[in-house]
Amino acid sequence: MSRRLLGWYAEHRRVLPWRERPGPYRTWLSEVMLQQTRVETVIPRFERFLARFPTVEALAAADLDEVLEEWAGLGYYARARNLHAAARMVVAEGGMPTDVAGLRRLPGVGRYVAGAIASIAMSQDEVAIDGNADRVLRRLFAWDGGRAGVEALARALLPAGRAADFNQALMDLGSAVCLPRNPRCSDCPLVGDCRAAETGEPERYPKSGRRRTVPTCSAVGLVVRRRGLLLLGRRPVSGLFGGLYELPGVIGEPGDDRDGLGARALATHFGLEPTALVEVGGVRHTLTHLHLHLHLLALPGDGRRPPPRPRATFYTAFSWVDPARPTGVALSTLASKALAVVSGGEAPGAGSPGGDGREGADPR
Repeated sequence: MSRRLLGWYAEHRRVLPWRERPGPYRTWLSEVMLQQTRVETVIPRFERFLARFPTVEALAAADLDEVLEEWAGLGYYARARNLHAAARMVVAEGGMPTDVAGLRRLPGVGRYVAGAIASIAMSQDEVAIDGNADRVLRRLFAWDGGRAGVEALARALLPAGRAADFNQALMDLGSAVCLPRNPRCSDCPLVGDCRAAETGEPERYPKSGRRRTVPTCSAVGLVVRRRGLLLLGRRPVSGLFGGLYELPGVIGEPGDDRDGLGARALATHFGLEPTALVEVGGVRHTLTHLHLHLHLLALPGDGRRPPPRPRATFYTAFSWVDPARPTGVALSTLASKALAVVSGGEAPGAGSPGGDGREGADPR
């Protein structure tokens, strides 16, 4: 079975930049970027990130703000924060760990990423089961059990000395042939051994869990201007959008209204009493766990009088930026869309429930 899989891989393998010269740093970076982000999105960003931080030492020496700025638009910013922290740990300890147990000590490195680095970059006989490989194995053996069972099945098939090709073959087969819907069983080299295919209903595997209901919440961003520049605040490093800049504001709970959130933002960030605010635009944005409707609110007469002085009660720093060219600050996708609206452009998802602007879209 493994021989047929590897034969298929030799003919159909995807050509990807991180598979050329797959050292530990390149493999690690690619696997972190590919979590929750499409391959076609990652390819140019991987190459750009490497151009700026070509080695783990260069990444460790950079400021977190630089890393977040380079990561902007990929979403799931905890990945960038963990990557930076792990790079500093690697440098402090004198080099990359050399086994799965050591790799898993690094921030943000779980069982899959550790297995991918060990097998692809270090030629160790370790399995690396991503979502695509998991689906292939569950269908192949009609397995409904836990993740440990899937790993055991993979180890039973793992050919000695070929772990890198084996793991990537499973990933590519799941990506191109063993699709979540409408799998192309006639093109699969393993169809003769596939128990799910035997049933005639391969899509029954793996069994999907119940879909979570994603709540919708309102949020506000205060548009505060000074001589054509816009005030942004830097969020704390931990938590949602950690370490990124945005319009000073608040995110509400389901049921909170715009005016109440606006009053809360004024009091929290500027120490001001509630006052009438003017809505100058809006953005709709979807996170994994939350739909957001961001109301962009300005003080009456904004730009024609001195701006209120911000208070550092939540944000760790403030910066005045040109909304059309916000350089030197790391922005989330949501903040970038808000600035596009404020500067006169139309952001994707602005003012329309259909525009989703999902952070870190579908996985590979």
